[in-house]
Amino acid sequence: MMLDQACFKNKKVLIRVDFNLPITESGIVTDDRRMRSSLQTIQKVIADGGIAILIAHFGRPKNGYEERYSLRRLLPTLSNLLANPIVFVPSCVGSEVKNLIDSLEPGTVALLENVRFHKEETLGDIAFAQELASLADTYINEAFGTIHRNHASISLLPAYFKERFAGYLLQEEIAAMNKLFLKENQPVIAIMGGSKLVDKAKPIKGLVNYAEHILIGGGLVWPFYHAQQTTSGRLSVCAQEEVAFIANDVCNHINKNMHCQLSLPIDVVHAPEIHEQAHPCISSLENLPYGSHILDIGPATQAHFTSFILQAKTILWSGPMGIFEWDKFSTGTAMIARAVAQATANGAFSIIGGGDTAAAITTMGYEENVSYISTGGGALLAYIAADRKLPSLEALQV
Repeated sequence: MMLDQACFKNKKVLIRVDFNLPITESGIVTDDRRMRSSLQTIQKVIADGGIAILIAHFGRPKNGYEERYSLRRLLPTLSNLLANPIVFVPSCVGSEVKNLIDSLEPGTVALLENVRFHKEETLGDIAFAQELASLADTYINEAFGTIHRNHASISLLPAYFKERFAGYLLQEEIAAMNKLFLKENQPVIAIMGGSKLVDKAKPIKGLVNYAEHILIGGGLVWPFYHAQQTTSGRLSVCAQEEVAFIANDVCNHINKNMHCQLSLPIDVVHAPEIHEQAHPCISSLENLPYGSHILDIGPATQAHFTSFILQAKTILWSGPMGIFEWDKFSTGTAMIARAVAQATANGAFSIIGGGDTAAAITTMGYEENVSYISTGGGALLAYIAADRKLPSLEALQV
């Protein structure tokens, strides 16, 4: 049964949300996208006459309760968005929590304290999952940003509910991601940037069977460039042996599949140091001075990548092309954002994944000109890497 078909009247509904929001020391939430995206599911439950019990994590606390990671800090933002008072529950397990939940009236929204204050959450403890399950009649996963975590409230909890659903946001995210895998939406172009190859390697390998071109920028350029060379004259410049090994493994995987091509920059913007005021220079990878840092893609690459993007029917963009926060090194990311927006206007379906990429597309002014901005960059990549088979989704049977 789909969420739309369910009725939650007089039911206690445990909704796993992703409220891991950026917040200043003074308590100002700087991006409430994830919270806003969960409102439809919460409102469905309370409009039906059910009790919405929200369970979430916030940050990465290490030793139990830490005030800076208390979900109490998010109450004003959630109350304003829902236009509804919120009952804050200062823990998420225990007899006092259960008694408080049992006393709530239909139509109430309750926010449990940070589930990660309990180490059993990240350890995937079965008894902890069972105790959480005892609070409610129904389970809904609305936390796309955490579906790749094998944590108690994500992967274990659904098994203890006869009624379990994917929330509206989770359904929307999966539907958007699945467009990457539909053969009728070709050509598929993936733009992969950012700084961590270890996070992008498996997703890139996962895309090989579906994408025609994978365009590489950011910190991924140097290891992939060396992996494509037959000589290793400057291999020592590559950050780590592990990174070089990963890049070689990905390139070997791509070389076995003639359907997909990995495209590296023709030219790059570089500087002798990573500094906002550093003097930018442009050169090819072959002529890059020893010790230089690649901080953006060059103008020839911008034009080259744009030509691929404008031919695409489906576009995935994960990771900026350089340090877009610094004006001197923002042009490449801005040009890619413009190209993606133009391709979208021409009929392509564009997916923006990851916090940095979402921030870039918003900063460049194209937030309203792309098809979909995902709420979970890591989850999106994990979904692709696992070829759509994640334990959390299998537990939901979606």
